[in-house]
Amino acid sequence: MKRIWFVSFGLLLAAVLAGCSGQVDFAAPAATATPAPTAAPIESSASPTETPAPALSPAAEVGVEYEDLSFLSDDPRQVYDLAYKLRYALYGIPDNILWQDSTPQFKQHSDDGVSVRREGNYLLYENPYSDFTDLMQRVFTADFIKSLGPLYTEKFVDLNGHLATSTDDALLCPMMDDLSRTVMDNCPDTYRLESATNDTVAFALIAHYDRNWDTSFTPEDMDVYTIEYPIRLVRTADGWRVDEFHCTDFGYGEALFEPPLTEQDAQIPTPDFLTEEQKQLYLRAYKMMLVRAGTYIIDDTQLFPCDTPDTTRTQADTVTLDGCDYTPALHRYRNWDFFYATLRDIFTKGFLADTYLSSDGFCYFRSVDGDMYYLLTERGMAAGYDSATTTMTFTKQEETDEKIVIGVTAVYATDDSGSQAFRQAVQDGLISDTTSYTITLVREVGGWRFASFDVPY
Repeated sequence: MKRIWFVSFGLLLAAVLAGCSGQVDFAAPAATATPAPTAAPIESSASPTETPAPALSPAAEVGVEYEDLSFLSDDPRQVYDLAYKLRYALYGIPDNILWQDSTPQFKQHSDDGVSVRREGNYLLYENPYSDFTDLMQRVFTADFIKSLGPLYTEKFVDLNGHLATSTDDALLCPMMDDLSRTVMDNCPDTYRLESATNDTVAFALIAHYDRNWDTSFTPEDMDVYTIEYPIRLVRTADGWRVDEFHCTDFGYGEALFEPPLTEQDAQIPTPDFLTEEQKQLYLRAYKMMLVRAGTYIIDDTQLFPCDTPDTTRTQADTVTLDGCDYTPALHRYRNWDFFYATLRDIFTKGFLADTYLSSDGFCYFRSVDGDMYYLLTERGMAAGYDSATTTMTFTKQEETDEKIVIGVTAVYATDDSGSQAFRQAVQDGLISDTTSYTITLVREVGGWRFASFDVPY
């Protein structure tokens, strides 16, 4: 996915100035992420006995696709507009908040009127940290803010009571594949109202993309497709808030931190010649490759936790396609677009199409009406593999600015720490205690991705 940002000239100038400024020492501890302070409650404009204002405009109809947000009444429409304006700060460069049309305005701290004051990897603001948390809590629910994870807790931090924003590129979500000015100008977003009650409104943001984005200069050049993102607004005691949010530019931006990695996952050996960001990408790829042992693992909540499973279906609700029965995913990766966004942030399109999603003439994972279904397989782990006893060594076979080729050799234990049956099979010459393969990293517009990947299990 492309890592591109739409920023004003002023933001580019601020970034240049920030990059030119030196480290500034002042009596403060290193910047750390701290829990957001509780904002003062916002008084509701309605009295307890007053009938709440309607969520929708009078002419709104469920199931209808709209070219704008006219189906919403004023209050929910205004809070959604605020959320959409925040997208570049939350998912892109955090200092886009400087141009956020909100009260109060945000201003970076400068000692000399030119350079922005820095502390480690953070840029300091004159605003108290509570200005940022108050703004977020005026727009989003606590559950959504929590779901942002490091995009909230590490990207925007409390530094001695002041807001500070991270300069770490690892917290910048790549923009979506196939997004260009041509398709944005000629195929703007549309919306379909899905459901509505007095306290909840759900609609689909229908985003348009162009497969020919890099060569399209006129509408006739485009090959357009759409992705539908679920949006949910809820009425709270303090007014309307956005409870689920995605946007055309960054799609499922939270996929940047998928899959969730545990302390045990972090113990997996990684090539020591990779950067920290590349090592993290390797660990993410390694975990998503667990499906090699069985596609059903993608729905295992011990490996891929899920707080909101799909309770409307069961694994018995299979569909038959191309003569094969496909099982519905019910947990973390049940939504196809989120599943694909997670994979696409790790692997190249070619690897996904030819190896991960399909191979050997079989399609293992597929979208059915926006839901993810998988062909149930169970291969099990490779003979001799044990995460505690299998050793792995890495060699750098090739490195350029655009590609890294890694040789991997895995050796399975044949001493008393390993399986007796495997040890005997090795002694009898029936199987080898060693496997070797290569992994290839390539640099794409949005960052490094694996063009080939394998695992010892």
